[in-house]
Amino acid sequence: MNNVHRLFRHRLFADWKFQYSIWKLVVDWIVALYIVIPGLALFLDTYVDWWQEPPSLFFALPLTILLPIVVVFCRSGTLRIFVEEADQLFLFQHRSWLKGLVAYSIAFQILANLLITGLLAFLCAPFLLAVHHVDLAGFFWFFLLLLICRINAGLFKQCLQHRWEGWRYILAQIPLLGFYTALFWAALASIGNRPLYFLLTFLLLLLLILLIFYRLSLPATLLKDISLAQTEKMKFANVFLKYMGTYTKKPIRLKKHPWLFKNSGRLFKERSADKVLTEIGLKGFLRHRSNMLFYLQVVGIYGAFLTILPSLWQWILWGGAIFFLASLGKLQWLEWINSPFVSLFVLDRKIKQKAAGRFLFFFICPGLIFLGLAVTLLTQQWFLGLVLLPVGIFLSKITADSLTFFQSN
Repeated sequence: MNNVHRLFRHRLFADWKFQYSIWKLVVDWIVALYIVIPGLALFLDTYVDWWQEPPSLFFALPLTILLPIVVVFCRSGTLRIFVEEADQLFLFQHRSWLKGLVAYSIAFQILANLLITGLLAFLCAPFLLAVHHVDLAGFFWFFLLLLICRINAGLFKQCLQHRWEGWRYILAQIPLLGFYTALFWAALASIGNRPLYFLLTFLLLLLLILLIFYRLSLPATLLKDISLAQTEKMKFANVFLKYMGTYTKKPIRLKKHPWLFKNSGRLFKERSADKVLTEIGLKGFLRHRSNMLFYLQVVGIYGAFLTILPSLWQWILWGGAIFFLASLGKLQWLEWINSPFVSLFVLDRKIKQKAAGRFLFFFICPGLIFLGLAVTLLTQQWFLGLVLLPVGIFLSKITADSLTFFQSN
């Protein structure tokens, strides 16, 4: 590579090729034919129905219901600098090349955020234009604000990561989160107010320019950039590795108490090898805060998705949550059962199979019961909910046992 332009282009294409190889391992032609394509067709059919006959729930929801969605979307903005570990020797000697890679990475992130924000605008268009009758100019201006704010958030978060770590980094983000909330509260409450939107756009663009210049002027950021880039690059690959049973070590946080099972009491009165193994696996999952937050977020997002579907599809996809939660539970179980500590013990295959089935059952049930109660409340079909909830729990048991049986054979 004789210039920074070719180097960045090479890194970008290499990353796309790597991510495609990961997706190709997961989404083969069978998954695409029987899951992805039918799911996409169902979504497009539902989306067209939103325009022709919006769900009654859309009319009951205020415009401000979008506030938590856009705040979370804005906060999720990231900036990845396309550098690798092998760059250390060369880029330490050629600082201008590192600055060029940072500039190109920022430009690429702006384009990527444009596409992602456009997708969110596409999803929200029926709710804003057809239900709340927001004018087209106000609609585009609102998502322009969201785009600029998401780009700013990615830059600002990386500047904070270069300065602080741990609790200081988390604490430093609280004012930023309050700023997003106040800004979008005002934007949603006054959507279409051109003087206010012009002022907000001007201020956010000014902030964007300042953040870009500040990020480009940061000295000695290469090692941190490499660490952050590797984390971002392997985000999806790590999920796939967990599904294959590869152990990924979680950071140990000292002087932190778990939310559940602070004292090591027994979960099962009867003591057998498979029940003890299940008990240790459940405690290992529940005592880690990131696991609990991940579980709550997944169930919450799945429940939010159910609210926008017709009542029949709500019940159908509620049943599909059994397989969805079982897949997530399998990730957690395989990661734990292949951990260095558990691998020290020679365990019989049947014992591991029984323990895995029981673990998956307890993993599925809380989320399934919560989603079932939510669908019952949304559809007002109390008798159907009373009948289907026990059936769902029974099917969870069968699914957990079947999944572990086929895995072991």
